[in-house]
Amino acid sequence: MIMHPDAEDETRAALLDRVREIITNEQGTVGKTDEWGKRRFAYEIDHINEGYYYVMYFKAEPKTLDEITRVLKIADTVLRAMPVRMPEKGGIASADIAPVADDVPDEE
Repeated sequence: MIMHPDAEDETRAALLDRVREIITNEQGTVGKTDEWGKRRFAYEIDHINEGYYYVMYFKAEPKTLDEITRVLKIADTVLRAMPVRMPEKGGIASADIAPVADDVPDEE
């Protein structure tokens, strides 16, 4: 997601916490959140030339993603948000998200 460059640190942190809360309340798993910082855009978005970039890795049901998308669309600080499905096994998603109890192999 890309947030407005004038958004306060507390506002950005509160929105990220809200997204994490939605995921955990719906029995999803939150992985790491990469903060790329303030970067310049290749093209203007609503007459704005830069924004704060964040990448959040999580595992959740489709209805949870719908709620996250709804919240991000109505948030004034979010300029763009794009969910991307990662490969289930062997990809970035499996490395960045802690295993769910069902995915942990039994030890003998």
